[in-house]
Amino acid sequence: MEGSITMKLFLMWISTLMFVSATQYQNHYPFESDTILTAWLIKTYVDKDATFKSFPKSVTVKKEVALNTPNAYFRRNAKYTAYEMAKRKYHISDTCSNHLVKVIKVLEMMPWKKHEFTDILHFEEGLVPLFPKRVGDANLTKVFTYIDQYCKELK
Repeated sequence: MEGSITMKLFLMWISTLMFVSATQYQNHYPFESDTILTAWLIKTYVDKDATFKSFPKSVTVKKEVALNTPNAYFRRNAKYTAYEMAKRKYHISDTCSNHLVKVIKVLEMMPWKKHEFTDILHFEEGLVPLFPKRVGDANLTKVFTYIDQYCKELK
């Protein structure tokens, strides 16, 4: 009897650890706007404890934790950005996340048109200088704060 209680407690502890541990998402350096916005979407709406790390392009990252790499679930293709793929998978829809679809489509899939959208150009001019500057840098705090502020101004 006591052994089965101990086993149940152990299994509960293990299952708690599975939900408490955050995922470390990985991408190739240098960061792109699509990767940054996808990371922000995950951190904001899906996993507040998620962490992010970049690797040289020569390193293969696991599909399950990859962001915007050739083997990632969340990657750009001919129709969707990585951001849109994540937004669709997690069923996220609000004013900010919906507006950012237009922003990332222009920046990543139609960059030659971004000068036609002064608001998007202004957003990019503030965003890109905040990207991590070296391989392995995982500090996205400043860039996430910038996106959060941008979203507050949309309301």
